[in-house]
Amino acid sequence: MLKTKGINHPALFGRNIDETIKFYTEVLSMRLVLRQPNLDEPRLTHLFFAAGNGTFIAFFIPNDESSMELSDGSEGIGSLQHLAFNLDISIDEAMETLNKNKINFKGPIDRGYERSLYFYDPNGIKLELMTWKTPLASGIDEAEVIGRAQIIREKEDAYNIEDQHVRQAMTELGFPQVL
Repeated sequence: MLKTKGINHPALFGRNIDETIKFYTEVLSMRLVLRQPNLDEPRLTHLFFAAGNGTFIAFFIPNDESSMELSDGSEGIGSLQHLAFNLDISIDEAMETLNKNKINFKGPIDRGYERSLYFYDPNGIKLELMTWKTPLASGIDEAEVIGRAQIIREKEDAYNIEDQHVRQAMTELGFPQVL
């Protein structure tokens, strides 16, 4: 039986190498860990950014000297709606950083157990920065907490998972709560 152990990376097309590197390294503080020719299409550069917890975000971007042109993406079946990142700082600090970099965003939006900001990267990709209202201790599996919170939500016939469902799930699972 096939079994996965996590997402390694989404691979996206980009439009400008320098803008993409600057945005992901300076605004989102990701480390560029790989920059090389794309092994399948040499007119593209392959970038790999460390997104945290052993995950990456990859970009394939036409080389500056390449005449290769890619069309803009569109929303629809099979397309990426948005890419979400867990924050390692408060939502207020994230808003300050986005404002400092003159990046328009929507939010913070209350998502029940989390708060989110939405904005676009230089390639037109919608990004979400999110933080849980009740933070999880290091090393706790988010899926385990959400799975238990979902059971609690369904028993209560609640519309969506709320923060109290997450806190109850953490208690039931014996996970410590971070203050």
